[in-house]
Amino acid sequence: MAWRTSCSCRLGAGGTFVNRDQLFRVMQVFVPTLLFCALMEWLGLYVASFLLIAGFMWFVGHIAPWKSLLTAFLFSIIMFITFDVAFDVIMPKGPIEAALGR
Repeated sequence: MAWRTSCSCRLGAGGTFVNRDQLFRVMQVFVPTLLFCALMEWLGLYVASFLLIAGFMWFVGHIAPWKSLLTAFLFSIIMFITFDVAFDVIMPKGPIEAALGR
C-alpha cells in the first residue's frame, strides 16, 4: 500500500477540498458546458458548438476574437460536413439549419 503514502490528493484535518481559484476555473468550464447543453435544444448542435468554442477561446483562452470566431466557424462547418453530409447522421437542428433547408 505504498501508493497511499505518496498520494498528493489526501486532505489533512481541516483542509479544504478546493480553493476559490480552483472553483472559479471549474465553473469557467461547467457553466458554459451547461449552457451549451440547454441551448443545443433551441439553436441546434452547430450553432451551439460555434458559440461554445468561440466563447471558450475568447474568454477562457484569451485568444484574439477574430481567431476565435474563425476557428469556431471552421470547426462547425467541418462538423456539419462530417456528420450531416458524409455520414448522414441526424443531429439536433435549430431554426438556422431549418431555414437553410437542412
